[in-house]
Amino acid sequence: MSLAKYLNRSTSKASKEAVSRICTLRPVEAEHSAIQLTNGANIVGRSKETGIRDSRCSKQQLQLQVDLKLGSIQLKVLGINPCGINGVMAMQHTQRELKHGDLVEIVYGRHPYEVYFNPAPTEEHENDHSMDMEHTPPAASEQERWDSVANGKLVIFSSAGLIASNKIAGYDMDGTIIKTKSGNVFPKNTEDWQIIYPEVPDKLQRLHKDGFKICFFTNQAGIARGKVNLDDFKVKVKNIVKKLNVPVQVFVAIGNGYYRKPLPGMWEHLKHEMNENVAIKEERCFFVGDAAGRPETGKGVTKQRKDHSLADRLFAANIGVSFYTPEVHFLNRRVEQWNKPEFEPSSVLAETPQFEPSDVEFDSKKCEMIIVVGLPGSGKSHFCADVLATKGYSIANADTLGSTQACLTACQRALSSGQSCVVDNTNVDVASRKKFLALATETRVPCRCFVMNVTPTQAKHNIAFRELQDTGHSSINDMVFNMMKKKYETPSLDEGFTAVHKVNFKPQFASDKDEKLYKMYLLEK
Repeated sequence: MSLAKYLNRSTSKASKEAVSRICTLRPVEAEHSAIQLTNGANIVGRSKETGIRDSRCSKQQLQLQVDLKLGSIQLKVLGINPCGINGVMAMQHTQRELKHGDLVEIVYGRHPYEVYFNPAPTEEHENDHSMDMEHTPPAASEQERWDSVANGKLVIFSSAGLIASNKIAGYDMDGTIIKTKSGNVFPKNTEDWQIIYPEVPDKLQRLHKDGFKICFFTNQAGIARGKVNLDDFKVKVKNIVKKLNVPVQVFVAIGNGYYRKPLPGMWEHLKHEMNENVAIKEERCFFVGDAAGRPETGKGVTKQRKDHSLADRLFAANIGVSFYTPEVHFLNRRVEQWNKPEFEPSSVLAETPQFEPSDVEFDSKKCEMIIVVGLPGSGKSHFCADVLATKGYSIANADTLGSTQACLTACQRALSSGQSCVVDNTNVDVASRKKFLALATETRVPCRCFVMNVTPTQAKHNIAFRELQDTGHSSINDMVFNMMKKKYETPSLDEGFTAVHKVNFKPQFASDKDEKLYKMYLLEK
């Protein structure tokens, strides 16, 4: 057969298939009737035709643009209440493509239907629903196993029956899948747990049946600190999975570092090492967790505690998947209010002016002292080395010289010889700056103050970033940082400065990878 005849036959076959193909929403529950869809625009919602009388379902809940030729549907959520797509909540105005076999809940958690094309689209027309596999889908694992990564910083449990998928249903564990029996915030021992809601096992089993791979991602710093025995915790994980009666892959981050949420290390290891080479599609995945940044609400018996952090919500943002709280996901409650993080890493721009005001000048013929003020992580040393040192300033730093007195001696030596100097310490309070201002007065040189224009939260973000980069900076713990933050006094001209300038943070990255990391959420709060 010639190529032209083959192409004509294929085109003719596709055209006939499109003409004869029908599209139906087939009900999953007995009380619903099938909904026949026509080629083009369809509106589905509360009506006599659908038989849906639910007040939460709008009369115009979903717009379904059907393409019978391609065997696909472009869905748009019109109603105020969300719908569900393969178990994932889709809010108003969301647009998604539906394929043969997808599960649609007209209202999230209610009125489930399966998308059904007859005849079903062939592989030539439908290349997205086959799990991105050229051959047969991956088989279920026959045995459970434990894996350890990065000298034990990440431990993974894979239960028997696990099947790789391009759809991941991700969950935190404590406060999301389980809660303590004792009622304590933290478990008394590895047996102090119970499933958090009766709805959890059924929900996970249904998602597994719909082709999702169930994965838990849990931070367990207590193991690294020796408060929890790893072997005992492994027994706990196996018992939880057994109770749920569904295959689960559990990622356990031990201690701090790149694997701890909200950092994406656990997810990246799943993608690249633990999913049988099946490409994961983030737009079809979601993550559920209780560390969502919600404020305290209610009083008395209805009182809800403030969330301890934002780690779960920010983890979902870092890996690019939809996020839900356990109450929304399992109990179908309304989406809750939450407090956004104080610092947005992606907002930092290299185009930011260096100084405020922007017309700051440096006179190489004029001898002066500069005192730099800023919390740890605010970029003081970087500014001094990259800007002031290149202009001929002698840098005095207590970390390098060993003490404040050594810095004073170094500054006196420089000023006596006519060389400008800069004090590269935190200098957070008036008392610490007073000694150097007195030296400037004694040597009759002007003294300017350069204040690092960085919020405490951004400074902590910078510290987290450089620790991940292993730059050799001294580690700053929260206690020391908070102590300096409490001591901080805003510099003023009244102290004796001839001028006070602000220095904006201008990031410079060695690679695109570093920039991508910096613009992720690195802090849990």
